[in-house]
Amino acid sequence: MPEEFTMDSQIYQAPSFNEKAGLLDDEVSVASQEIDGLCKANRRRSTWRRLKTLASVALFIVVWQSLDAIPNPFKVDWNGRTIKNGLEERHMSFDTITPSEKLEWVPCFYDMLCARLTVPMDYNRPLNASADNPKVHIALLLVPGSHNGSRKASVSPLLLNPGGPGGSGVQFAMGAGYSLQQIVGEKQDIIGFDPRGIGATTPRADCFSYPLAGSNGDPYDASSEDYIRGNFHRTMWQTAGRDVGNVNSSADTLQKLDIRARAVAKLCGEKDAVYGNNSILKYVHTPSVAHDMLSIVDAWDEWRERIGDSDDEEVDENIAFRAQDGDQPTVSLDTKGKLVYWGFSYGTLLGATFAAMFPDRVGRVILDGVVDADHYVSPVWRGSIQDADKISDSFSYYCHKAKENCELYRPGDRVSNVEDRFQAVMNRIKENPVTLIHPISKQPVLITHSHVRLILFSILYAPNSGFMAVAWIFDLLSRGYDDILGLIFQLPEPEPFCAANLPAEIFPNEAQIAIMCSDKRYPFNDTLPELQKTFEKMSSESSWADVWMTVMLSCDAYPVRAIDPPMRWDDHPSHKADPIKTSFPVLFISNTADPVTPLAAGVKMARKFVDAGLIEQHSMGHCSLAAVSKCTIGKIRAYLKEGKVPPHPVKGGKGRELADGKWTKCDADEYPFHPFEGNITAAALSVEAAMEIESMAAMKEVQNVFSKIKAWGQEKALDLDSLKPRRCGVRS
Repeated sequence: MPEEFTMDSQIYQAPSFNEKAGLLDDEVSVASQEIDGLCKANRRRSTWRRLKTLASVALFIVVWQSLDAIPNPFKVDWNGRTIKNGLEERHMSFDTITPSEKLEWVPCFYDMLCARLTVPMDYNRPLNASADNPKVHIALLLVPGSHNGSRKASVSPLLLNPGGPGGSGVQFAMGAGYSLQQIVGEKQDIIGFDPRGIGATTPRADCFSYPLAGSNGDPYDASSEDYIRGNFHRTMWQTAGRDVGNVNSSADTLQKLDIRARAVAKLCGEKDAVYGNNSILKYVHTPSVAHDMLSIVDAWDEWRERIGDSDDEEVDENIAFRAQDGDQPTVSLDTKGKLVYWGFSYGTLLGATFAAMFPDRVGRVILDGVVDADHYVSPVWRGSIQDADKISDSFSYYCHKAKENCELYRPGDRVSNVEDRFQAVMNRIKENPVTLIHPISKQPVLITHSHVRLILFSILYAPNSGFMAVAWIFDLLSRGYDDILGLIFQLPEPEPFCAANLPAEIFPNEAQIAIMCSDKRYPFNDTLPELQKTFEKMSSESSWADVWMTVMLSCDAYPVRAIDPPMRWDDHPSHKADPIKTSFPVLFISNTADPVTPLAAGVKMARKFVDAGLIEQHSMGHCSLAAVSKCTIGKIRAYLKEGKVPPHPVKGGKGRELADGKWTKCDADEYPFHPFEGNITAAALSVEAAMEIESMAAMKEVQNVFSKIKAWGQEKALDLDSLKPRRCGVRS
């Protein structure tokens, strides 16, 4: 990698990311007068609707915090199948909702609408050809917008995918939907859906759960499988492998990890054989999900026609952000019958696949945190962590810059002193793993160097908040308080395995493996020497190769093949297809330093589509949500509402493709140890300033939700920021 791309501490000191404070905190003196006395005003500003939704998760969080086998904090109280709200019955689980080939919205989760849309499992065997053809029931959650006049719904809903693969769009919309409406416009209907095999969509991609004895064996009914027992077996399997370690942590770790990956692959092959040609494992690959999104678009249009909705244009009086010169509106702004979509991480591969398969059905497609499709479909996904070290290497610099606001800093420190203190803790744990009694379960716990590295890799996804938690934890560790690690590592408890009323949708499954492995163009079945060679190549790209390779082994010897061929993203250059012309240009967004979806991937993928725009957000972390940026918010809203697309990226010369490249760049309004804390009480300055701050505060809320969703390469999602009490009015 060229030297100019290496963002070490010295280069960070030359403000590579154009660091800025929150708008009102540093640029408006009025705001600073209220910081000390109004800590609450400096935190996120939530509407009553949002508070009701988040309050409903309290009971489930209690379960989640004591059980790593159920890693999702966004579900609601599942003890009741439905609830009464006045005279209206509301569903609290998708298994009480009747599937339909048309959109039939029903009240759910207090103030939202839900549906289960039936689509073909195999689009080569359409539902109207035979009633016996296999089906998929897609779970959808609608966050309704505020409409006026004769309009009852948006012409096109904004579909969301939080990534994974395996992330639940239902849960993401449930947690972040109302905040996203403050960013894209409160009139915008938002739909989160669980892609096939995931969450509340049935059949589930569950390799551990098998049909119950005496059941009808119907895979569309999750209760026909013993998913409680299956999750118990999954938990036991994961617990047994917990201390194997990362690749290269011992002489035989690579072999052990590969053997375990092959064992799960064998299990999935056996489960696939139970349902034969109607097994969901054969149909979870990304092209099928892209086709499902088209089915959702068509079903939405049919539903609007059925309810007699108007196509009259709604006027959005609240557009506070305007695109800057150079962002040009396209010929047509009409999105009827077309996809409007915001996908993150793996969701960018899904969106790019849709745009490639159905280029004339692209309305607005935002791809945020861009996956390199050519690398993703190869047997081992390399090249994705090339920027991870830029983030991890910056910790000591930002801690030193924050001075006393970084707990690991000591008076008189230089950057190297902070780094030495950090490395001393890591070296101690490597030589002498930590043993402790878990504070909740009272189980003995062994925490190794590999465990800590997995946690630190997760921190790279959200360094603006995560670095503060790392500093606090490592300060305690440096002082000998090792018990703090017990608050981070959660162990399984028996209660959820005994709760028969917990629906299958809240339990984990093998969707991530099934989707990723089905998307491979070439089988992955390497020998141990071949795996070692791959790891060595990966190690030359990043010091985090031990973590990434551990995840990449998941597809070795995976036996299930998708019925339809995968996308041919990585064709030989001599067969390279022309750029794809879509009915409306796609918008790509990449951070300057992203741990798993580098800027280079954003530039490369944008150039695969005619007139596609690219925004580089000057920040670290995964996807633009990793940092609040007034500039990025404005351009996203201008793209969605005004049809303004940033210029197509132009690469620099050979060897300087990124350094000299030309595309739109946006500064972030926060950086590590210096979070955005815009004060909405200062909104009296102007209506436009108030709306800007409200949208930025909403983006902060979305960031908080997104950080709690397990992303690709993470062992589990983390909420380290919640461990440490926040201090009011402290600035770095």
